[in-house]
Amino acid sequence: MAQIGLMNVFAVEGKEHGILVNAISPVAKTRMWNVQDQPEDLRPNRVAPGVLYLASPECQESGFILRASNGQFTAARWIERDNVDYPLNLAAVESSTAEDLATRWQEIAADVAF
Repeated sequence: MAQIGLMNVFAVEGKEHGILVNAISPVAKTRMWNVQDQPEDLRPNRVAPGVLYLASPECQESGFILRASNGQFTAARWIERDNVDYPLNLAAVESSTAEDLATRWQEIAADVAF
């Protein structure tokens, strides 16, 4: 979440200067997985086109997370609900107990598409 938060702040702050900021969420078998041989699937080179696109002049979007795996790509965004003035007013439902939060969950998550 910290990376997404930074990406969103940089995307907002950079907008007036023509700076676009996105993130990539790659899935590939790399040395981090302790894979010594060439992986049979989830190859890093199948994620590379997403990185290249995000760094290219062709990309004119900002504030996206590009999810990449084995040559497949999908975009996601973290979007705050309307009327939020973070951090003081989340335009949210107040709750003081976990039990109350549980009973009011449908109200809390009303604007979120599942």
